Amino acid sequence: MSRVRVLALVAALACAFLAGCRSDPNVAAYLGDGAVTIEEVGSVAADLTFAPAQRGQVTGYVLGSMIIRDVGRRLAAERSLTVRQETTPGMVAQYYDLPADARIVTLVTDTQNVLLTLAAAVTPVEPDRDQQRAAFDALFFASGRPVSERYAFEQVQYLLNRDSIGRMIALRQLLDDAVAASGITVNPRYAGLTYGLPVEVRLGQNGGPARASILVHLTVDEVSAVSAEEA
Repeated sequence: MSRVRVLALVAALACAFLAGCRSDPNVAAYLGDGAVTIEEVGSVAADLTFAPAQRGQVTGYVLGSMIIRDVGRRLAAERSLTVRQETTPGMVAQYYDLPADARIVTLVTDTQNVLLTLAAAVTPVEPDRDQQRAAFDALFFASGRPVSERYAFEQVQYLLNRDSIGRMIALRQLLDDAVAASGITVNPRYAGLTYGLPVEVRLGQNGGPARASILVHLTVDEVSAVSAEEA
């Protein structure tokens, strides 16, 4: 056997030893020592009713929730935090109009309780101008209309402060760092995957409440493999 073929064989064996190089095209994400398959993600997403065009958005939300739950549980354990149980399956089931034992209900309930636990443990930060601007650009009224259609950034900037968005910015940084250090590997079909942490900003009597999402980035590393068929 030639030297080149020997080296190729050694590399292949090493790759197999290291969990298949974490590149199985049927895997949506590697979480720690485990893996979530694309089929599993699609199966949980199937609990929800959505239009075909929304499939990518819904499966991304499901996978994002799985990643946040996994990373969040590890963070809570490292900090000896008892996970709150403020969100109940009944509340989530009612929101989605689904049975309380539906898999998406369990996933969302677990994820929300982990996030509530971590959010209570972080210290809110004073957002800088870039963070304020990003939050402003993401603000929408309940009607779906962007706040920017009615207000200029300078009119709202003072409301985008430590009290309104500082806690979620601190939580986002905690989760971003944890994801980056976790060794999580995400299939490239989910490139750019994020998870939104909700914030609400009161714009006064005439403006009413507006909501935005502070985005956690979940695709630090991606599976270098050709994706399987769409889930």
